[in-house]
Amino acid sequence: MKGGRRLHMSLSAEKSCLCKPCNAHSIPPAAAVSRGGSRGLLHHLTTPRTSLLSSSAIASSRNSSSSSTNVSSPIGKKQKRRRGTQQHRTFAQAADSSVESPKAALIIDFDNESDTGATIISIEGENQADLLVSVTGAFNALDLLVLDAMIKTGEGRIMDVFRVTTGNGSQIEEDDWVSIRDHLLSACSNSSRSSKPAIFGVAAESEETKQRPMSVATVEEELTNIENTATELEAAAKEMQQSAADLVRIEQELASTKRAAQAVAVDGEGKISAEDGLDAQQVMAQLSARAEAAAILERRMAAMEALLSARRSPEGLSVTGPSSQRGGGAEGRFLVSGGTGTGPAAGSGYEIILQAFNWESCKHNWYQVLKEQCSEFAEAGFTALWLPPPTDSVSPQGYLPRDLYCLDSQYGSEADLRELVKAAQSKGLKAIGDIVVNHRCAHYQDDQGRWNKFGGRLAWDKNAICSNNPQFGGTGNLDSGDGYEAAPNIDHTQEFVQKDLVEWLNYMKKSIGFNGWRFDYVKGYAGKFTRAYIDGSVPELAIGEFWDSCDYTEGVLDYNQDKHRQRTVDWCDQTGGTSAAFDFTTKGILQEAVGRNERWRLVDAEGRPPGVVGVWPSRAVLFIENHDTGSTLGHWPFPYHGLHEGYAYILTHPGTPCVFYDHYYQDDKGLRESIKKLLKIRRQFGIHSRSKVKIVKAVAETYAAVVDDKITVKIGPGDFTPNTGDKKWVLCCSGPQFAVWNAEGAMVYSNL
Repeated sequence: MKGGRRLHMSLSAEKSCLCKPCNAHSIPPAAAVSRGGSRGLLHHLTTPRTSLLSSSAIASSRNSSSSSTNVSSPIGKKQKRRRGTQQHRTFAQAADSSVESPKAALIIDFDNESDTGATIISIEGENQADLLVSVTGAFNALDLLVLDAMIKTGEGRIMDVFRVTTGNGSQIEEDDWVSIRDHLLSACSNSSRSSKPAIFGVAAESEETKQRPMSVATVEEELTNIENTATELEAAAKEMQQSAADLVRIEQELASTKRAAQAVAVDGEGKISAEDGLDAQQVMAQLSARAEAAAILERRMAAMEALLSARRSPEGLSVTGPSSQRGGGAEGRFLVSGGTGTGPAAGSGYEIILQAFNWESCKHNWYQVLKEQCSEFAEAGFTALWLPPPTDSVSPQGYLPRDLYCLDSQYGSEADLRELVKAAQSKGLKAIGDIVVNHRCAHYQDDQGRWNKFGGRLAWDKNAICSNNPQFGGTGNLDSGDGYEAAPNIDHTQEFVQKDLVEWLNYMKKSIGFNGWRFDYVKGYAGKFTRAYIDGSVPELAIGEFWDSCDYTEGVLDYNQDKHRQRTVDWCDQTGGTSAAFDFTTKGILQEAVGRNERWRLVDAEGRPPGVVGVWPSRAVLFIENHDTGSTLGHWPFPYHGLHEGYAYILTHPGTPCVFYDHYYQDDKGLRESIKKLLKIRRQFGIHSRSKVKIVKAVAETYAAVVDDKITVKIGPGDFTPNTGDKKWVLCCSGPQFAVWNAEGAMVYSNL
């Protein structure tokens, strides 16, 4: 809305984005920006144990009664986005990846007149769970600073007013108002459609609608709890029938609208205009309603699929499973309860990892911060610390490395790093280095202005760059994995590259003291090269970040994610089983199950956990958040209200758990104490990466499983007790919507 100073936008306003796309190829690697944006649930450190006021702190000022609170909150300037995007694309990308508008109307008003030093943004409408956390998180994700705010709630409605500036302290340009509004509505959406990850800053592509197989299951000879099963099926069938009827009705209304109009034109910007009586706003509303109805129907179908799978599945974990899920080369390495490989994978099987940094840690002398906390980490029960990228880098976070042998970074000096590693190991903690070798930023340009001349000890040239990376003039072989546009893609097929990287890893291990590796962006090069680097450096543990988009239909997460986890299993198999992988399948399913009250998702068609942990637990690293998905980036955040449930799941199940630093230091709702209690239980009862799990209940409001016949864990608001037979169970830990029992007389491995 050019020419004006105020813009009033309601939920029914038409979505558009006024930002122009940038040319990612036009910027040299030295100018390539890093990951950025923000989520409001950051643990901002000014000292090792103090934090700035975050969105969760602002949200805590709102209570159920009518209130009005003024909050002054310098949330802090955020970094730009990682993975080759520029800031002015952020708004457009946020709009592109948004879900449909929520049912409950929010009215968003922008004002540049009332305050010449800031933009006033007011949000009015129906209150909903975690609304304020979502709003402030959206501000952070768009690099907007909240100077102060007035929070008002009464009779189920909110009226929040924020004084906001851009990252450079200026008012928000009017051309960006519409796209910011779209992102706010997306963040606060009550849509039935799933949240999709923005993998490395790029929203997951929409999946084509797929026909779901709904074959009738073979009736088993003995059915337990037949009355409950019949009742659940009947209820699910009625819900699915009603959802289908709702979708048909909306389709018929759209058809009627079309017939009533004599002509419809679509202009060059993709906006519906009207002639002879067609109401564009009405059509947009109907299209939005159709998408919402389709998403609801998809959820009902997924619930029915889960029920049918439960009826035809064996009870508990299938300990053998389909051989196809393991890959042809892996069969000989599998044992009954998991698998073992030729290399280190996730270590001893009893590892408990702490990701010891977030996206903002580079703003502090982080090595010194962690050095002072090592004793606390060891006492809590962690066995390994995942440290941030240690090398010289174009981006402060370290994910655009340049000189691999220069270990003076934004996190501290090489001397600080050595002291930290030594301090960690003195407390029995392994140090895991974040290894970024998919790409490398060059030091110098060639005569055509392309960044392809490397400096330092590894003075490579354009032969080290993949040939299908033309913006950098690469003359090597074709890339063996997915491309990465922000920096030169390294050609790992070159023998000199492999030799140099193995030598560097051995230097990091033998001279600096690292015990293991976390390999960044392993989709960018073939898994066999990761195996070469592991075989050549022989770490104590190795983990790959194979981040792939889950499968969706009509914007809703599919119940069956076998293909998604299979891709991760295939990558692990390409490494010869020498590397574990972060279980993104489990994260996607778990946060959907908790966030949508759909815990029936937490069992697959074979009765196993539905992620990688269900088919290759010794190679599955379980997590619910990291510096990409959460922190100030918020590319795929776990539901804030379900964090206790998430940790109750990953800290009691097989696989190797990884706790996020921000969550460990988050005292809100007692999360920190819950994590510490769960860590103690895992150690006391010897739960490990190959522990056996038997899922005993998986319905909307309740998930329950028995692990190694030693503990029973339950998450969700539903009622459950394990004391239904001869075996006696004793409650040993509980918190918001979770509980853990231990079997009476179960062997205790540690009295910590």
